[in-house]
Amino acid sequence: MSKNDEMLRRVRSNRMLLPSGFAVLSAMSLASIWLAFFSGLARLETAWIFNLGADILGISICTVLFYGCMMGKDGKEETTYLFIALLFSNGFALFLDECAWLLQGVASLRMWNTLVNVLFYANGVILLYQFWRYIRSALEFHDRQAARATIILQIALIPATLLCYVNFFAPVYFSVDASGIYRREALYPLCYAYALLSIGILLVSLWRSNASRHQKNVVISFVTLPILNALLTYGTFGISTQYVATLIAIVLIYSVLFSDRSKSLAATQTELHMATQIQEAMIPNVFPPYPDRMEFDIYASMDPAKEVGGDFYDFFLIDEDHLGIIMADVSGKGVPAALFMMASKILIGNNAMAGKSPAQILTDVNEAICANNREEMFVTVWLGVLEISTGKLTAANAGHEYPALKAVDGGFTLYKDKHGLVVGAMAGAKYREYELQLQPGEKLFVYTDGVPEATAEDKTMFGTERMLEALNEAADDTPEQVLKSVRRAVDAFVQGAEQFDDLTMLCLDYRGPAKETTSA
Repeated sequence: MSKNDEMLRRVRSNRMLLPSGFAVLSAMSLASIWLAFFSGLARLETAWIFNLGADILGISICTVLFYGCMMGKDGKEETTYLFIALLFSNGFALFLDECAWLLQGVASLRMWNTLVNVLFYANGVILLYQFWRYIRSALEFHDRQAARATIILQIALIPATLLCYVNFFAPVYFSVDASGIYRREALYPLCYAYALLSIGILLVSLWRSNASRHQKNVVISFVTLPILNALLTYGTFGISTQYVATLIAIVLIYSVLFSDRSKSLAATQTELHMATQIQEAMIPNVFPPYPDRMEFDIYASMDPAKEVGGDFYDFFLIDEDHLGIIMADVSGKGVPAALFMMASKILIGNNAMAGKSPAQILTDVNEAICANNREEMFVTVWLGVLEISTGKLTAANAGHEYPALKAVDGGFTLYKDKHGLVVGAMAGAKYREYELQLQPGEKLFVYTDGVPEATAEDKTMFGTERMLEALNEAADDTPEQVLKSVRRAVDAFVQGAEQFDDLTMLCLDYRGPAKETTSA
């Protein structure tokens, strides 16, 4: 996991971060209005008042957009988080600009004027870096050059920010005289160094990227609109609307990129929906599956963490007296795991239908997967074959979770079978099998690690002990009720926390051999 991904994971895990940011931005929006009307507008020139109005309007727009993004369906996406951070910085810049003009010429508040302007310059540097991060994510600049550019901007960010704070002690970019008047100093053009570096990197990245022409044009507006604003307001002291111009550019960019992204996501969602339907069709999902078989009852469920999952279960009659049962968990998540899952399921099923033993099935499937496994994926498997007439269960475990068994007069307990190597990890692996004798009234429960590893908000896991408790609450119920009992317990434990792993379970109730009927 990269540092950026780790940072985003932490942001997402803190539910108060975005509401707190919105609260601060809302407070700045209200404070900007209060400051404007209760700080003596009469002493301000017309141009200054116009600038204040533009700042207040800009902060309000940032606040509304922040709320919309925070509450939107894609509010947890990386690109949206970066856009929200960009909005916050732009809103803060507008607020500081307003404060700077309200403090202009007030001698008693000279130190506050200096502080506000230092923050204004430093915030501008940070905003430029945030814009690069947003564009890199939105346009998917993921090559080595983009990574190097990010490192360069991160390194340059340090001296660029420190130079802004030097103005507390020495007039580098600006000074505030004893009368409280802000003035630019001789080294003022140096404050544009980071901006020029950022713009240069952005233009080169755009030129090299595969983005469409209209996407490139709208991104360049972040450069052209502030320049146009500077030309229009050149020589007019009191109007500093460059951050209003950047806000307009940001909104334009977001609108275009979001529209393009929505179209792409819509197509992806359609494809994922079809993949979900295909995956659901590949596993047994009609219950009861064998209504004419009184010897056993079976029920299973799969709830993927994403649209498609890597877990799978399967059960099928090998012949009239043998029932194959599979519970598996593929490494990874999403579409790659789903594709690997389908290939694994077909291989295991085909080998089982050939009448092989569980150990031989896993051995042969492992060889087939290792022969062409460039992505180095693997799958954990619990595989059992039940002889229906006798209750003899022959099973093998390839790195999967321990099964749980319910005795006739007892509750569910874990059966700690010996694990073999996961399937797909290494060619030549051998697997052992074992036998269990199920008595009428006994149950078998198999599952994937998404059940015991279901995680609550405080990062604690559900665990096997809670799973066994949930199983035993419905130990004498039907397999369907057993699974529902576990799912209710999991949901009550996580309390709405995001599901990070697939939840897949299967329960078999062995009722014994069919009783023969005799005619009178």
